[in-house]
Amino acid sequence: MKTSFVISPRVINTINSLQPVDRTPISNALSMEFILGQNPEDTLTPMQNIIYAIIRFYVTQDSKRFSHPKTAS
Repeated sequence: MKTSFVISPRVINTINSLQPVDRTPISNALSMEFILGQNPEDTLTPMQNIIYAIIRFYVTQDSKRFSHPKTAS
């Protein structure tokens, strides 16, 4: 992977607040996408995909803020 990403406390707290049945698959999906560059959507249930989309948004938003603190919104 050629880009950096940030796993902020907001992301960690959100993942830790999930039920154990959702926590592991969503954590695995994050590593699949951001570390391995693989699409994790097929590994998640429809509800987990929704939760994952929210957490993924947090990661991308926090990464932009970290990379460009004055220009990110």
